[in-house]
Amino acid sequence: MSLTELSATFFMALAVIVVACRIMHALCKKIGQPPVVGEMIAGVLLGPSLLGLVAPQVQDWIFPEEVLSTIGVVSQLGLVLYMFTVGLEFPTDGIKRFAGPGMAVSAGGIIIPIALGFGFVYLADGAVPLFPDGISIEIGAMYVGLLLAITAFPMLARIISERGESKTRYGLLSLAAGALDDVLAWVLLAVALALAGSGTSGGAMLAGGGFVLLIVVLLILRPILARTLPRLSQEKIFAVAAVILLISAWFTDMIGIHAIFGGFALGAVIPRGAISERLIEVIRPMTVGLLLPLFFTFSGLRTDFGLLGTSSILVAGAALVVVAFAGKLGACALTARAVGESWTDSLRIGLLMNARGLIQLIALNIGLQAGLITSTTFALVVVVAIVTTLAASPGLSLVDRWARRRGEEIVSAALDSSDDLEPVLVNDGKGTA
Repeated sequence: MSLTELSATFFMALAVIVVACRIMHALCKKIGQPPVVGEMIAGVLLGPSLLGLVAPQVQDWIFPEEVLSTIGVVSQLGLVLYMFTVGLEFPTDGIKRFAGPGMAVSAGGIIIPIALGFGFVYLADGAVPLFPDGISIEIGAMYVGLLLAITAFPMLARIISERGESKTRYGLLSLAAGALDDVLAWVLLAVALALAGSGTSGGAMLAGGGFVLLIVVLLILRPILARTLPRLSQEKIFAVAAVILLISAWFTDMIGIHAIFGGFALGAVIPRGAISERLIEVIRPMTVGLLLPLFFTFSGLRTDFGLLGTSSILVAGAALVVVAFAGKLGACALTARAVGESWTDSLRIGLLMNARGLIQLIALNIGLQAGLITSTTFALVVVVAIVTTLAASPGLSLVDRWARRRGEEIVSAALDSSDDLEPVLVNDGKGTA
C-alpha cells in the first residue's frame, strides 16, 4: 500500500470510527451510561465480533493491517494527551488529605484481586486455553491477577467528572486510591514481563526508580514553570508544554511504565490557573472527540467473541466476571468501610474502583503483544472490562437512591476551609448536582 493509499484509507477508517462512537454515545446517554462505554462497545462492534463476522470483506477494506498499525500509534498519542488533561484537572491539594485511606483502599484493591486471579487460573487451567506454550502457570496467574487488580484511572476520573463528583469526599478518595492503584499495578506488570522474559532482570527496579525520578524532576520544574509560563505567549506555552509532555511520555515508556503516566504526571504538576484551564480547553475536545476513540477501536478490532463459543469458556468467562467484582468492588468497598467511610460512600468507592475499561485494555494489549496470553484470554478480559465499566453508572445511581432513602442528602463529608472543596448535593443520580 502506497503512502497516498494508506493516508486515504486511514482517514476513511477514522471517519467510520468517529461516526460509530457518536452513535453509541447517543445510545449510552439514553440509558445513563458514560460516553466512554459507548466507545468501548463501538470498538468491539467494528471488530471481528460483528463487522468481521457479517461483512469480513468490508472490515478488511476499512481496516487493513497497515491502517491498524497507524491507528495503534495515533491512539497512543490520544491516550497521552487525555491523561495530560486528567492530570491538569487532578485536585492534588484535596487528594493529600485522603492519601492515608487511599493507600488502604488501593492495597485492598490490589492484594485481593491478585489472590483471586491466582485461584481462577489454577482452577481454569487445562479447561480453557489461557496461555501460550512456554508461559508458566505462575507467571500467567500473576498477570491475570494484575489485570483484575487494575483500575481504569482515566475512566474513573471521567465518570467522577461527568457526574459532578470531583469535589466530593468519596470522589477524592477514589481518585487517590485509583492513582496509587494504577502506578503500583504498572510496576508489578513490569515484574511480570521481566519474569516472563519480556523485560530485563532489573525491569521492576528500573520502572519504580525511574517513575520516582520523573516525579522529582517534574516537581523541581513546577516552580520554574510557574514563574516562566505566564510571561510567554500562548503559542510558546503550548510549545513548551508539548516538548515536556513528549519527553515525559518517552521516558515512562522507556522505563517500562506506559507513556500515559508521563502525561498524567506532567499535568498534575503544571501550575493551576488560567494557563492550565486554557490547555484543557484546547486539548480536551480534539482528544476526546477524535483521538481517544481510536484506542477503543484498536482494542475492539483485536477482540473476537467467537472464541467464547464453547460451554467451558462461557463458564470461565462468567466466573471471571464474578471474581472481578468480588476482588475489586467487594475488596475496595470493605476496605473503605474499615477505614471509616459510610456504607454508601464505601459502595461508591468500590463501584468507581471496579471500572477497569481503559487501563485494563492497555495492559491487556501489552500482554497480548508480549505473548503472555491467548486470544481467548484477551476476549475474556475484554468482557470483564466492558461489564465492570457498564456497572459503574447504574450502580452509583442505585447507591444514590439508597442514600436518599436513608436521608443522606449531601454526598461529600464536612471539609475544612483549607481544602477549598465544596459539598455536592445528591440529585437524580445522573451526574447533576
